[in-house]
Amino acid sequence: MITGILVKPNEMPQIVEFEKGYKELQKLVEGSFEMPYLFDDVDVVVNEEGKFNGSLANRFLYYNNELVDILFGNILLVDSDTEGETVSLNEEKIRKYMKIFSDFHIYLN
Repeated sequence: MITGILVKPNEMPQIVEFEKGYKELQKLVEGSFEMPYLFDDVDVVVNEEGKFNGSLANRFLYYNNELVDILFGNILLVDSDTEGETVSLNEEKIRKYMKIFSDFHIYLN
């Protein structure tokens, strides 16, 4: 089982456990997914068509107090090992990102 954080639109983040695999990631983000590079120590998985398929806005990302992106639909936060395989977030990252994604406006600076 993999432990990650699921962030749904208009909801607070929640810790989830799921089976490893492509289909499980698709199920959690409700469609085909991509992993845009947003944070240096965690993988952010989003629906690759979330901006275009009618998904609700989820989190607003700012850099130097300027809006740089909006994430739509479900967001899944996981970790990866040195070979790029999806693995569980450790306790430290769970605490860190539960706090960060509890806000709907995320400041990256």
